[in-house]
Amino acid sequence: MVRNLKIVHVMNWYIPGLGYQENILPVEQKKLGHEVNIITSDRFPYYRGYENHIGKIKGNRIMRTGCFSDNDVNIYRLPCIFELKRHGETFLIGLKKHLMKLQPDIVHAHGTFSPLTLLTIHYCKNIGIPIVIDDHSHEDNFFLHSLITNIYLKIVKKFYNIYIQNISFFLPVTYSSSDIIKSTLTIPKEKIEILHLGANTHIFKKSKKSKKEGRTEIGIEDDEVLIISSGKFTESKDIHVLIKAFVSICRKYSNVKLLLVGNGSKEYMRYLKELVDTFDIKDEVIFHDFVVNIELPKFYNAADIGVWPGDHTITAIEAAATGLPVIIPLYNPAYLILFNNQSAIGFERGNINSLYEKISMLIEDTKKREKISTQALRIVEKELSWEIIAKKSLQIYIKAIGV
Repeated sequence: MVRNLKIVHVMNWYIPGLGYQENILPVEQKKLGHEVNIITSDRFPYYRGYENHIGKIKGNRIMRTGCFSDNDVNIYRLPCIFELKRHGETFLIGLKKHLMKLQPDIVHAHGTFSPLTLLTIHYCKNIGIPIVIDDHSHEDNFFLHSLITNIYLKIVKKFYNIYIQNISFFLPVTYSSSDIIKSTLTIPKEKIEILHLGANTHIFKKSKKSKKEGRTEIGIEDDEVLIISSGKFTESKDIHVLIKAFVSICRKYSNVKLLLVGNGSKEYMRYLKELVDTFDIKDEVIFHDFVVNIELPKFYNAADIGVWPGDHTITAIEAAATGLPVIIPLYNPAYLILFNNQSAIGFERGNINSLYEKISMLIEDTKKREKISTQALRIVEKELSWEIIAKKSLQIYIKAIGV
């Protein structure tokens, strides 16, 4: 039995209503009987297309400082004296003071390469608090192309060489993350524990009622095949590749629709809509604005096939939790757990014909769709629900504390 713990999560930003690890893991830990607090900045992250994405729902990205509550977890928003908008990094006032005030048994810092994490490690060493560090790096977001980046990584590596004994565990969220921190920072393997990203199975679950409601709302007939993609539509998510593959799908099948739930920069969304107009598939493609996490299960249940053709995204796992057969890029270590459990179909990223072939296969092979759906539900229930992941995190914390 894990004793009750006082846990503090430290992160650059926190956005209520989303389904990120930072939103759900603390809540599930709290449900298991532990005291959980979050220390973060007084703002939301800025990125290209923010105004058409989170900004549409959340409005101003800079908020008041102080203590707030979200899903029964205390959120301490500290003033940010400086931020690197492009990289989502913040520099906070009062971090050490709040750590000393809260006196946690364990600190969980988010982002191995973040300056905020490095500062948190330093403070935890001085105060005497055990700390674990998670990491979300993968091939799609970890770039070593600039001189400044390489210099910074050398500094980070030197830092971890000095402080390694003061860090209990690194918690990469994928095998890709694990490989990156091992190779880049030479972290010993005994310090690494994989802590997967997951799905909130309280809301992401298979539901005939939700399926009916979703298809009725969207206007999809029973005999139509609905393909879906969703999320923050940046160029690296390759939604344009999906649209181009869908053109050939429309020429082959008369009963297909494509639903795109999300938004991005004005320029990229204009480009996507121009593609749809150019190929004359306006009647087959439905654009739907970004929605908060709790509304997504209705759309995933309504769909027959999910496609996430670009950079890694947690929403592919959330879709799988509803039993939706998903198509994702092959050879992406971030999706290895789905591929290893036959819970997804892979295609050659960027290859329009490869994506077309995989979509066609799933449209025609309903038994294949059912098999993938069953396998996906099984692996989510076994390993990828946030409740299961929260229990594993607590076991790691206990090892870190040494009790």
